[in-house]
Amino acid sequence: MVCVVVFFLLSTIGKAQDIHFSSINANPMFINPATTGFMSQMFRISTIYRNQWSSVSDGYNTFLTSVEYKPFVSYKDRYGIGVGIDFVNDIAGTLSYGERDISASMSFFFALDREKKYYLSLGLKAQRRNYGYDMKNADFSQDENNNEVVLLENLNVFNLSGGLFWQYTPQENTSLQIGFSCFNINQPSLSFFKNTDIILHRRYVLSSSFVFSCNDKLSLRPQAFYQNQYKNNEIILGSDLIVNLSDAVFTTQNISVGMYYRNNDAIIISSKYKYNNFLAGLSYDINLSKLNKVSHTYGGVELWLSYAFSPISSKRINTKIPCPTF
Repeated sequence: MVCVVVFFLLSTIGKAQDIHFSSINANPMFINPATTGFMSQMFRISTIYRNQWSSVSDGYNTFLTSVEYKPFVSYKDRYGIGVGIDFVNDIAGTLSYGERDISASMSFFFALDREKKYYLSLGLKAQRRNYGYDMKNADFSQDENNNEVVLLENLNVFNLSGGLFWQYTPQENTSLQIGFSCFNINQPSLSFFKNTDIILHRRYVLSSSFVFSCNDKLSLRPQAFYQNQYKNNEIILGSDLIVNLSDAVFTTQNISVGMYYRNNDAIIISSKYKYNNFLAGLSYDINLSKLNKVSHTYGGVELWLSYAFSPISSKRINTKIPCPTF
């Protein structure tokens, strides 16, 4: 266990600037559209709330709500389609500057072998973003020479994203997942000024997760997450320790604790509780960056909930995708 933690605490230098969540596995569809609907159940509803830097100005408050649906899967469980929609509201500071997003995702997944140990999924995402701020608390000069002239209070952009996802499940309770996604493929213009050269740069995300059992009661889930956007980089490395509490064959109940490190920024402590198809989690960022002088090491707190289910009438199309139950 010590070796695993030490290994995953290694990282390189960089800082990311885009909206992100410390709980990288709380909503897979958010970081990779190829995971949309990739689940054993037919529906999944998820929500995440993050509060960050509340000790600095008015802080950042981010909400994410998503719904996923698996409308079709082959009777032999060899391939299927997933669709989803998510809403993001991110507000920061005394100007209430932020963005409000609505996205629609679609995936196509299929087994690469007859035993369904290998799965590959492709996904696309279309997104409408609205950027804005509260003009009541703003005071801009109207002199164009000092570059303070702001022409717009709101800005709407449309962008496209895509992803790939691969899963290998050699046996029950053991799974390796690797995903790659690219956001803002069309690099839309993002400027409140006359300058149309300001664009929303492409963001590349690479993630991996490995679940394996130590014994009947304990499992480990090491994870690695990397994203790059223009000159900014973010790396999150760490592991969850999962304790199986189930005492019945058809019941899934476990708790987990995890420790992660975001390069040159924070240590993330997390805990999760899962009962059958219900999942709840809480994480806390201990800030290690130069801002800790004003943040007093407080970085951010996240709370997330997720529930997956299948209507009784839809049991006939419930797929046997070997998704980890952790």
